[in-house]
Amino acid sequence: MLSSDNIQPGKSAELKVTFNPTGYNGLVKKDIYIESNDPQLPKAKVTIIAEVESIPSPKAFLSNSQWDLGLISQGDLPTFTLTIENKGELDLIIDKIDPSEYIQYDTEIPLTILPGEKQEVTFTYDSSQHELGEVRESVRIYCNDPRRKAFSLRVNGYIKEKSAPTVSISPVGTSFNLTIDSEGETIGRFVLANSGEEGIKITSIKTSADYLIPLASEIELNSGEK
Repeated sequence: MLSSDNIQPGKSAELKVTFNPTGYNGLVKKDIYIESNDPQLPKAKVTIIAEVESIPSPKAFLSNSQWDLGLISQGDLPTFTLTIENKGELDLIIDKIDPSEYIQYDTEIPLTILPGEKQEVTFTYDSSQHELGEVRESVRIYCNDPRRKAFSLRVNGYIKEKSAPTVSISPVGTSFNLTIDSEGETIGRFVLANSGEEGIKITSIKTSADYLIPLASEIELNSGEK
């Protein structure tokens, strides 16, 4: 700011400059332009140079800003691990984590991260109560970093209807060629297959006659397993 816009012949005026160092670090160079009715120098440039000392502070860095759920079935519980690093000189304090109603996390808040240290936060998405279709949500993370007080973790994906377990058996029947004087055991083999998208557990196999004995009564099959 000039002390006077109208400078008389032989007189002078003071130029007052105010510099706000917030957000700057190290050597800073700025130009100020002064326009006048001087025919020889209608526009003058004044260069301001300042050395800004770094003030110790926490600095938060997140390993990711997006969580892609992909295609999941309703009822799935996918997890995501986010790493928060403190690259500053003072303790970083995570004051608050504000997730959507379907997201939970495993960390106690407030969370203190020492300079140069990292902390992992694991989020779980509960899709059991979410409607089918697109997911577009976010998690807000608040901290004491003076440069940026809040960070966002975007959550995207798509929820489809959960497929029912599907078990097939082959062959559907078999014949035993037995005689009254047959000795030993006769074994018939059947193949059970899980053609669904989720693992299943067969908890009981029963027969219609006590002389037909299944060799296994509990079987676990992953998706596509026989």
